[in-house]
Amino acid sequence: MKTLTALSSILLCAALLLGCAQSDKKISLRFKYEAGLRTAYEQHSKRSWKVVSGDSVIEEGSRGYDARVVQIVSALKPAGAAEIIDSSMWYYEVRNKDDSSKVDTSVTTRVTLITAEPNGRIINMEFLSKESSSAAKWLKNYYEQGMPVFPKGEVSQGYSWTQTTKVLLPDETLDASITFKIKAMVREAGYDCALIEYDGNLVIPVEPSESDPLKRQGLDRIHASGNFYFAYREGLIVLQREHWSQVGERVRIKEGKKESYTISTESKVDFRLVEKSAL
Repeated sequence: MKTLTALSSILLCAALLLGCAQSDKKISLRFKYEAGLRTAYEQHSKRSWKVVSGDSVIEEGSRGYDARVVQIVSALKPAGAAEIIDSSMWYYEVRNKDDSSKVDTSVTTRVTLITAEPNGRIINMEFLSKESSSAAKWLKNYYEQGMPVFPKGEVSQGYSWTQTTKVLLPDETLDASITFKIKAMVREAGYDCALIEYDGNLVIPVEPSESDPLKRQGLDRIHASGNFYFAYREGLIVLQREHWSQVGERVRIKEGKKESYTISTESKVDFRLVEKSAL
């Protein structure tokens, strides 16, 4: 019994020392861009929504989405920035137009040229696929407000930082703010990772699309929370899980009159690295 007790004490001390070493470990959070680097991700998400006008629910439903996202570093810029071609394809089921008892698979694609710094800051976005100007502005706002911009220097477990963006509206200025925290140093999918949790609120204006006869516009208020595993040696995200609660305030022109309504949305997203290679 004394031998077992001594062994247990040794193992406990070792575990405590390892925990202390992990919490004191200093790392640099930086994306490591290399020309020709190719990463592929699989994304699984589920979304439910409800549309309310006045006291009436005029639409509600839920849908699952699968996506494949391929990112290729096409060129390196001064000071370590990179041009990244992001090709995304979403797959989801829809009812057959001719036979509602049948289900078809619909595919949506988007190709974007992103210029980003190693700390994650987005310098520029250019949509190479056909995209409405309103959708393009919405996506740019999302990237500017919601994507992490890593701190300078080395950091350790427990470190946190907050990003705040001023959102200019016609009648007021709002703050969009999100906080990131290094929760732990862990192994994930064979990589040494910083587990980073985040929680915050995004405020994204919705402008009317030139092709929309109803001229829908408004404001999306999004509460986003989740975590991601950042492989700090390789400089890439290997897994991200996120939850969105979104309330969209909308106005549309229907039969020549303005009509207000609200879209409430809940989304869960799982985003996982499945391939890393060099061209």
